[in-house]
Amino acid sequence: MKSSILAVLAFAMICTAGAIAQYGQDQHDQQAQSSHRVKNTNVTGYVRKDGDNYVVEDDKDKQRYRVQNSEAVREHEGHHVKIKAKLHEDDRSLEVNRVNRLREDGHHQ
Repeated sequence: MKSSILAVLAFAMICTAGAIAQYGQDQHDQQAQSSHRVKNTNVTGYVRKDGDNYVVEDDKDKQRYRVQNSEAVREHEGHHVKIKAKLHEDDRSLEVNRVNRLREDGHHQ
């Protein structure tokens, strides 16, 4: 009887450990899938304030991209810039790596 209870408890622990491992793998797979939707890009446009966020309005198609790290563009509000960033395609947001302010004729300052 005692060995039957121990066998049942051991089996329950093994099943629980397997379920936890599977959950961890599922979380890892979801993160890997979302990381595939991030790509390096360059955007040329104007930095605008939109509520509590900063956005970059692309010169080409007037698409607005929310900036994830606002501190990177805060000092460029209203300026024409070229931005090197990671584009998160799932929410169309930018993680800015570098900002170059452009002169009004489109050349770097």
